[in-house]
Amino acid sequence: MSKRTDKKKQKRINEVHTTAAPAAQPAVEAAAPVTATPEATVAETATPVVTAPAYDLFIQYQSGEYNAAVLAERIQEKCKAEGMDSSDLKIYVKPEDKKAYYACAGGTGAIELA
Repeated sequence: MSKRTDKKKQKRINEVHTTAAPAAQPAVEAAAPVTATPEATVAETATPVVTAPAYDLFIQYQSGEYNAAVLAERIQEKCKAEGMDSSDLKIYVKPEDKKAYYACAGGTGAIELA
């Protein structure tokens, strides 16, 4: 066959597979939208609740092991001590230098990996 007929045949096959009825899927109920009550204060509606992840993240490099949650906590404490806003925090771990660099809305810095 020629390339042209092969393309037409493939197009027909694709059309058949895309127009076929999908398998029965369970019905999903729509959740009712959550609205703020008039009694809610601005602080309750404006501040998102940040929870810790449901897992532990460890960074291993050569003979060292570093807990990412501990590093983040140490960096946030350092930011607060220096008067920086750590709301937009980015952490860069560089194990070969034994440092964790960070950038936030208030500036940049680094901490030694322990």
